[in-house]
Amino acid sequence: MVLLAGCKEEEEQKSKTEYHMYYLSPTETTLEETDYEPSKRNTEAMVHEIVNMLQEKPKSEEYLSLFPKEVVIEDCVYEGQTVTLTFNQEYKKMKNTRELLARAGIVKALTQIPGVTYVEFYLGEDPMSDSAGTVIGKMDSASFVENEGENINSYVQSNLNLYFASEDGEKLVKENVSVYYSSNVPIEREVVERLLKGPGSSGLQPTLSPNTKILGVSIVEGICYVNLDKSFLSDTMNVQEKLPIYSIVNSLTDACNVRGVQISVEGETKVTFRESMKLDEIYHADYEMVQDSEEQEENE
Repeated sequence: MVLLAGCKEEEEQKSKTEYHMYYLSPTETTLEETDYEPSKRNTEAMVHEIVNMLQEKPKSEEYLSLFPKEVVIEDCVYEGQTVTLTFNQEYKKMKNTRELLARAGIVKALTQIPGVTYVEFYLGEDPMSDSAGTVIGKMDSASFVENEGENINSYVQSNLNLYFASEDGEKLVKENVSVYYSSNVPIEREVVERLLKGPGSSGLQPTLSPNTKILGVSIVEGICYVNLDKSFLSDTMNVQEKLPIYSIVNSLTDACNVRGVQISVEGETKVTFRESMKLDEIYHADYEMVQDSEEQEENE
């Protein structure tokens, strides 16, 4: 009976924390997570229930709503795996920091629902843009990255130049992406993480295997040190030999303004990548192998 009681208590606890709602801290600098128990368990009902809760005042005075009361969700459509939210024009008046946290909270709240993979944002009839003027597009649970084991924290938005391989694997192509990540994550690590995820544009190839694990990324006196596991050597991509190295080097140089990059494999630099790329030297950005816009248009 004691064992059964213990199991029952554990099941109840698990059930209580299955879903969460997200609010702002009183300082409007971080997201706060609370338990949420849906009244119905089908996808569409949960979508509308959470959207309604997003517009209500939190029951606890310890939290603030994700957006001010003047901001209204005018329409909510669930179709396929996407929830499309349309806001009124008051949304544009939110401070950048609050807007980014609000978007993170909305995406996290809705994508936890089984059957919802993406959230799309509109202002009236127009797709929503970020502070840099880039259309946000569909966002998923991976759009907002956190350190493993860290609590929900504040988010940072950056526009990054990431370098991937051209379709024929002979040149680098610059892809500009808008990324959102926890302020606990150093930008240099975020760059390498995004390279491992691969390109978002069609016609581009990844330069690094997604199996590669990051063991460490740090900047010391203007040099970025990237430590990867052995998959970097064994799981190579079908691209020109120099591209994986300079994909990392050029991307980090653009994002972090470093003087150079040194790559190691499990802490060891006395190794050679593929045929001739020795890792015991510091590599500097090289943009001669980057495909220019005219070449890119011809290929397309």
